[in-house]
Order: sequence, then structure tokens, then C-alpha cells
Amino acid sequence: MTENAYAPRFPEVRENPYDPPSSYRLGRGGPYRTALSYGGHAWMVTDLETARAVLADVRFSSDSTNPDYPNLPLSSKHRVPGHFLSMDPPDHTAMRRMVTSDFSATRVRRLRPKVDTVVSDLINTLVGGGASSGDLTATVAVPLPGAGTAEMFGVPEDQRSVFMDCARRLQIQDATTARRVAISGRTNRLLTKMIEAKADAPGNDILSRLARLRAGGALTTEQAVGIANLILVAGLETVAGLFSLTMLSLLRDESQRRLISESPRRWAGPAVNESLRYWTVIEQGVARVCTDEVEIGGQLIRKGDAVIVHLPTVNRDPSVFPCPDEFDMTRNPQGHLAFGHGVHHCLGSSVAQLQTELAVTALFERLPQLRLIQPEGPFEFLDDMLVYGLRELQVTWS
Repeated sequence: MTENAYAPRFPEVRENPYDPPSSYRLGRGGPYRTALSYGGHAWMVTDLETARAVLADVRFSSDSTNPDYPNLPLSSKHRVPGHFLSMDPPDHTAMRRMVTSDFSATRVRRLRPKVDTVVSDLINTLVGGGASSGDLTATVAVPLPGAGTAEMFGVPEDQRSVFMDCARRLQIQDATTARRVAISGRTNRLLTKMIEAKADAPGNDILSRLARLRAGGALTTEQAVGIANLILVAGLETVAGLFSLTMLSLLRDESQRRLISESPRRWAGPAVNESLRYWTVIEQGVARVCTDEVEIGGQLIRKGDAVIVHLPTVNRDPSVFPCPDEFDMTRNPQGHLAFGHGVHHCLGSSVAQLQTELAVTALFERLPQLRLIQPEGPFEFLDDMLVYGLRELQVTWS
């Protein structure tokens, strides 16, 4: 077997903000080699069949402390306590299992009325004072996931404003490194304080569960805070990006806008699912490092080889999704990998979908005439972040 030719450097800049870089599509026949902008090389995976195989195979490691792990922004070479996303089984399994029940179907259903209330309050703010236009990103997308997480964490009412301020500041896109470190430290101190308080007054929430595990010796304080931090940060930008991009897709296309305006409860769910396929949200996909010799997708991957699974391109695989570059909420997008696959499938996927679906539903029920102020844009995309999204989305409903 011979290696495919090198592709253009990773990451590439999108030629069109609505589509992944076209150069990535040359690998439809299996993994191909690419040079990393931050040093080294990796195998690129851009077809759905191979992506599933890689993500389901534990020989492809998520451990970013592995010296062969690809050089990418935000990939920490130091073990962060509690951040099981960058761990492999059995450590990953044991750590993740501690909070799995908090994301069960039953728990997510119970969250629905609280999210409905949060969404209603946010829309009241949007239309408050008789306003006829506003920014959906700032008014709904940014505060929505923080408020939802506050409910799941059981944040006391007297600490909600501080918690929400931390959540908002964590989402500031233009923050300097020093500012990010400062707000991260402030957030972790707040989480530590709340977990310690839950030991004396536990409830039926995530922080109480972490407090009990800490008290029983199953977790250190640093691990408990790390797990809470991971859940918070992972949910913030993902939900904000998914919501704003879903709304943009629906409002850009008159036929899609008309359908959901006429029946929001019927179409909000399909719209969010198609948005996950179309946008994927995770901008650069996921990285792995091979820990054994593996033949996959017609290529021999050797121990120590880095692998990039570019999920945005994977979810545009034409062999699985006809007309993949079209946003069409009437299609069946089942099988997309926006939330990953295998042991690292996103723990909070159902919560993210619930929050986004309820927000989309409520907006079109309350404001059926909702439309973009500038239908043709330009729109400013967050193309330099881990999660894709919009800096703002100006709409009107008059």
C-alpha cells in the first residue's frame, strides 16, 4: 500500500463560510496525508465510513498528553484534572460514568419546563420596551446555555448572577490569553465554593453529585471542579453556535422560514438536526493519535501517527447525504457525526439539542414574522474558534 499524496496544509481557510474547505474533499477514498500548520503531519479523514471506524476504535487515542498527539491550538500537553474528554479508557470510562446519569433521557425530559422558562425570559428581554429588532446572538444564543447549565448544576438563586456573568465572560471571543486565564480561574473558584456548599446542603443536581463523590473519596476537589468546568465550557459555545447558525439557516431560505413559521413545533427538531449535519459546529473536527498499527479505510496507520477526523467535511459526505451542501430540514440527516461517535460521543448532546429546539420553537411561535435585517449579510462568522458560530445575528419582527 502506498500513501496518498499530501493535501493542502491543515487547517485551511474556508473559501465560503457556509462550506468546509473544498481541498479537504479530495480524501473521499480514505485517509490522506496533510501537513499541520503547527508542526508535523497527520492523516486526514473526511468520509463518514472511515470516520466512524476511527472514532469507534480505542487504538486511536484522545490523550493530548501523548507526545505524538498532533500539534493543534487548545490541545493541552498537561493533564487537566477531571477533563475526561482528553482521556482514554479506563480512566475516561470511570470519570465519565460519574455524571452519565445526569444526562439520561429521564433527566433531560425533566429539564424541559425549566428551559422553557429560561427561553421565555430571554425572548421577553429581546422584545422588551416595544423593540422591533435585536441581536439574537447577544440576547438569546449567549445567555441560553449558561442559564440551562445553572439549572442542571443547581446553582443557588443568590449566586445565579455571578454564575451567569462567568458564563458570559467565558464566551468573549476576543479575550486575551491573560483575560481567559483570569476568568477561568474565577469560574473554578466559584465552582469550588458551590461544590463545597453542596456537601452541607445537597440537592438532586450535578454539583451535589460531585460533592458526594468528593466527600466519599472517589474524586479530589480538583477533579470535581474539572468535571464541572468541562460540562460548563463544552456546553456554552456549542449551544450558542448551534442556535445562531440554525436561525441563520432558517431565515436565509424563504421556503424553510415559511415552513417553520407555520408549524414551529413540527419543524424545530428536524431543523436543529439538519443544522448539526450542515454546520457540525465543531470547527476543526477531532484529533487522535494511533497507539498501534491499524489498517483503516484502505490505509496503514502506524503507531504514533496523528489523525484528524474533519467532522464538518464528514457530515457533507455525498455518498450518505444527497445534495450535502444544501440545508434542507425536510431531509433525514440521521447518521451525522456532529456529536462524535464511540466512547467520546458528546455526553451533553441531548441537552444541547433540547435547548436549541425549544429556543427555535418559542421564537417562531412568539415572532412568526421574524426575518433577517440584512438577508444577504455580510455575516461575521467565528472561524478562528474551536466552535463555529456567529458574532451577531440582527433580526426584526415588525
